[in-house]
Amino acid sequence: MKKNIIVIFFIIVLDQLIKYVILKTVGSSNESIILIPNVLALTYTKNVGAAFGMFVERIFLIGLNLMIIFFVIKIMVSKKYNFGKIEKMGMSLIVAGGTGNLIDRLFRGYVIDYIDITQIFNYPIFNLADISIVLGVIIIIVTIIINTIKSQEKM
Repeated sequence: MKKNIIVIFFIIVLDQLIKYVILKTVGSSNESIILIPNVLALTYTKNVGAAFGMFVERIFLIGLNLMIIFFVIKIMVSKKYNFGKIEKMGMSLIVAGGTGNLIDRLFRGYVIDYIDITQIFNYPIFNLADISIVLGVIIIIVTIIINTIKSQEKM
């Protein structure tokens, strides 16, 4: 569990540090710094909604964010479930990403997004916290699939 706490703390700090640097270097909203021409840019964007800008009610998003974080933590530390290290790492990534975006919502009123790959994919701008959440979910889903296949093979 100690490693999970370190991962959560590290991702939250790194996420907030990057967002601070974006605010100080990029400047105003929708300005960009090109990192790799036609591939990757840092574009400061204010996201007042959830994923892809959906749902813009701030209090709803804060409440939902808190509920998910507490639910995942409760499951993670529960003795009722026998999660392995990989599943707990996935949950840690979800908690870290959710907390990083929650900090933005609470103190800024919006989430700072900055990773811009729209030159190669028509995809919304996102941030490190979003990556952390998605990776955590993928880890959990893949682990569930693998464990299900293994348990069916034993039958």
